[in-house]
Amino acid sequence: MRKLLIIAFLALAVLPARAQRPRVKLEWGGMAGLNIVDFSTSDDATAVRNKLGWQAGIVTAVDFGAFAIEPQILYVRQGLRLRPEGEPELNLKSSSIDVPVLVSLRLLRPVRIYAGPVFTVMNDCKQKSARDLLDFGRVRPSLSFTVGAGVQIMRHLLVDLRYNGQFKGKEDVALPSGHMLDKLRQHNFALSFGYIF
Repeated sequence: MRKLLIIAFLALAVLPARAQRPRVKLEWGGMAGLNIVDFSTSDDATAVRNKLGWQAGIVTAVDFGAFAIEPQILYVRQGLRLRPEGEPELNLKSSSIDVPVLVSLRLLRPVRIYAGPVFTVMNDCKQKSARDLLDFGRVRPSLSFTVGAGVQIMRHLLVDLRYNGQFKGKEDVALPSGHMLDKLRQHNFALSFGYIF
């Protein structure tokens, strides 16, 4: 009888402790938003005009309570106009599939603070000529980074602001006209809205 009482007492002591342990939660959803892009070049004779871009994709998260690991898949579309000295203006578009793998701190709920690497697994560039888009280049997979913050509203809506930057710019960029740029750097701010399940 004494053994049964001790086992029952231990069970009652362990159950509240198990209930207080944070449970791992899985989240998933969709996200879409605007990209305010800033392309710059080391060539002072080349004028650069940036265009507003957009992104959309799938977001997932493994929520451990105080922090979460968030792998995502985003389709990103951006554009710019380049005018090398003495040449006509080039209207360029870039499409990429980016895979951010973020760590988000969630101690200040409903605020999330993000940081992590971004793997660009596919990137192609096109020149708009008349009404056609002419494919002129593919960029090898690359690595960049992102930092930012998000606010979760009403349990399911997420408003997210991020800064995306490169560790180093692309060098020896060949334009469709044959003009070479020594270096092309890209930074952008992304404002996105998501729905999380």
